[in-house]
Amino acid sequence: MLTDKRSSVLKRVVRKCYPFFIFSFFIFPLHSFAAAVSADSLEEVRSIAKSGAVSLALQSIDEYQKTLDAKSDMLAWLEWERERLAMYELGQRWQALQQRVAAYKDGLPDNFLYVAKQKQVDALLKLKQGQQARYILQGLIWSSTALTEVETRIHTQWLPHWQKRIIKSYLVDGKTDDALLAAQRYYQDYRNNEIEDRLLRARILLLNKREDEVVELLMKDTKHPEGGMLYLLAQLRSKGRPPRKVLQSALRQMRGKWADEKLKYMLWAVVAESAKRSADRPSTANALEFVLAGNKNIELPAGLFNFSADTLWDVYIDYAVHLGNRAQFLIGNDQQWLNAAIKAQKKYPVKARALFAMVMHKGQSDDTRLRAAKGFLNLMRKRKRGANLIMALFLKSNYFNKLESIPAPIRYDIVDIALSRSNIELASSLMTTITTAPAGVDEFQWQLRRARIFVLGGKEEEGSRTLKQILKDNNKLSRQQIEHFLQVVFDLQTVKEHEHAYQIFNAVLPLIDDKVLQREIYYWMADSQKALQNYAAAARLYLRSAMHAGNNGLDPWGQTARYQVAEMLAKAELLQDAHTIYQQLLDVTKEPARRAVLKHELQKLWLLREPDNHSDSEAQAE
Repeated sequence: MLTDKRSSVLKRVVRKCYPFFIFSFFIFPLHSFAAAVSADSLEEVRSIAKSGAVSLALQSIDEYQKTLDAKSDMLAWLEWERERLAMYELGQRWQALQQRVAAYKDGLPDNFLYVAKQKQVDALLKLKQGQQARYILQGLIWSSTALTEVETRIHTQWLPHWQKRIIKSYLVDGKTDDALLAAQRYYQDYRNNEIEDRLLRARILLLNKREDEVVELLMKDTKHPEGGMLYLLAQLRSKGRPPRKVLQSALRQMRGKWADEKLKYMLWAVVAESAKRSADRPSTANALEFVLAGNKNIELPAGLFNFSADTLWDVYIDYAVHLGNRAQFLIGNDQQWLNAAIKAQKKYPVKARALFAMVMHKGQSDDTRLRAAKGFLNLMRKRKRGANLIMALFLKSNYFNKLESIPAPIRYDIVDIALSRSNIELASSLMTTITTAPAGVDEFQWQLRRARIFVLGGKEEEGSRTLKQILKDNNKLSRQQIEHFLQVVFDLQTVKEHEHAYQIFNAVLPLIDDKVLQREIYYWMADSQKALQNYAAAARLYLRSAMHAGNNGLDPWGQTARYQVAEMLAKAELLQDAHTIYQQLLDVTKEPARRAVLKHELQKLWLLREPDNHSDSEAQAE
């Protein structure tokens, strides 16, 4: 669970804290690096972005554009700005894109501005901000006054693109009546009859319960993947074709070589609705599982289907009740239902999930509900995209309106899923509801994991409290346990929670017998005091680290710590003491480069001292 970082941390001390143990190297300022990159060609910046380093590519563009005057170097500035907007799209940084375009000042050429504004609108639609998108579009549409002839011609060419996005903005906001009116005006003005226009119109008609018109509109488009799907849906909702026939046709389309992932995903939604209308409970549950499990970045057309996590839970329970009635199970005899679920899970996993769901929600005892949850979870783990389905069913359902109401085994599993997806915030929130380790898991390691998740998730107080409780519950720790424990304390230091880190270092010291490790702990404690700007306290701890357990402080570790002592004394304005420590180090140091560093530090101290305290011996320190 926790990797052992101690050896790398020791190297960090030697390399970072004391120049005697640093190999010679140069540190280049970040701005110099960025400027060097930004001077490269656009192709180089594109390569950086394609490698995944979009932020670095944007930083490069920032640095280059700073060297350009937007008026005198307009063409060059625009070229880089186009690349910037492309980077935002590549990284799906929709908020950043729309804010950037919103900040543009007057004077930009129309052919650039209109493209940028359209990208801004598309970003707002991605963000589900239809009203804001319409505000921008309406401003563009009514901006034709006082335009030159050329500008008017450009404006006219863009007009249909803006009007179509007006329609989409209404769909995003669920304003189906307004979307229909806008679409009618658009198709009257332009009479476009391309397939994309017909598909958009069909979706709007379906949302307005005008299914018969969709059947007529798409009659010649049934061989088009999405057209065929919408045509099937229109037939189903207009009752022009029996639900069972629509279901079978949708399954046949899925098997077609031309059916891509997006179409298959949408067809599962058609299957789910068809199965529900035909009272085919197992097919409804199965299809809804596919829909709620999702498919990468594919989404169902906004508003076209009305499925949720609760829809599937209701279908599971309805299916289970149907099975129970047929088998004459008694409500309250949970074991009957559990036995049936266990028997079905190998050949009929959907049936088993429904039965487990029934007991999980309606079981008569905590024990049977818990067993049902475990059975349900085990089946979900075997299902493709089962993790997605677990997240949807338990985090987006009114059946579980609080994290605490999710069965404990499920919460444990969601923590793992969240961590695998770097969703530390969710994992941390879940961990606040879990206080004991799952069965078969070492309690110490589990609590340590909780602490680390809290720290990484921004709940440092919870993390610190958990670490302190671990020490309270374990009056003796093995060397390996201590090593793992310290990694989490280092995490506290990394997130700059130095007061908590200091307290926990101090608390763990009595549990440590190893003198070498104690010496190291004093050093880390000093680091935290240094970060808190308690320089005198830091100096005392660094000195304790240097001389702990009878050391004279002149071995490599001791010299490292003494160097820090001198630095802290200087910051605490105890200059004479700092001078003494630096001089002691200089007296035992032979290597010329290291001596040069110490002489430089002594020279700085001499310059900081009061004029009447200067002395020749200090100035000529050797």
